[in-house]
Amino acid sequence: MTAAPTALLLSLVALAGCSSSGSDTPATSSAATASSAASDAASPADSPSASASPAAAEEPTMGELYAKVRKTALAAKSGHVTGRVTSGKEKVSLDIEGTVDGTNQRAVVTIGSGEVEILTVKKKYYLSGDAKFWREQTGNANAAKVLVGKYVKVSGSDAKAVADLSIGSILDAMFTDKDLGALADVTSTVETRSVKGQDVWVASDPSGSEIWVDPETERLMKIVITGDDAGQVTFSDWDAAETVSAPPAGKVLSL
Repeated sequence: MTAAPTALLLSLVALAGCSSSGSDTPATSSAATASSAASDAASPADSPSASASPAAAEEPTMGELYAKVRKTALAAKSGHVTGRVTSGKEKVSLDIEGTVDGTNQRAVVTIGSGEVEILTVKKKYYLSGDAKFWREQTGNANAAKVLVGKYVKVSGSDAKAVADLSIGSILDAMFTDKDLGALADVTSTVETRSVKGQDVWVASDPSGSEIWVDPETERLMKIVITGDDAGQVTFSDWDAAETVSAPPAGKVLSL
């Protein structure tokens, strides 16, 4: 199962690679940076305390659980994904909420000490960053101050890269991974844990990587990643994500 989270990260890296362009404008360079930051993202938020509970008769096999999770995740219309991961010496975080296909969403990426936000509304993409992000992009502290609190329209190849960053792209990376797909043939049963009073089904491999599933809804809850890219990615608000609105016109810049 370790290969599946790795594939997820690699797919996001690949999406970021699509963002390189010859444009010198802050809008395009920052869009490229935003999507490349997202590429590394997956996530360790602090794990809740969990205690193993006795196996229940209704526990599915890992193969059955994989099939259930795949079906419910790919059928979802919207959701919320958060996470943090350590990639080398760098810590990266990602927060995406919106439609699974990415047509209406808010994505926030933090890499190092800078943060960037990308809004997707009606096939338009708006990018905003904090002072540290804009200083890195422009090399000018005064220009960075002007851009903070504003949204820059993203277009061209950068827009394509941003459009490819979505909950759907993360799910596709997971469920097209051959190693994760191998779970479909595993007949051993999953573990049931009690986490803050809630039962959770957990499928794990010897390395310690895990998939957490809500037994009642059969929805994916979390992926725990071990190894060099240790972290965790949490899934929530399936089919209940809030609608994202475009930023006020007075805050939008076209560069």
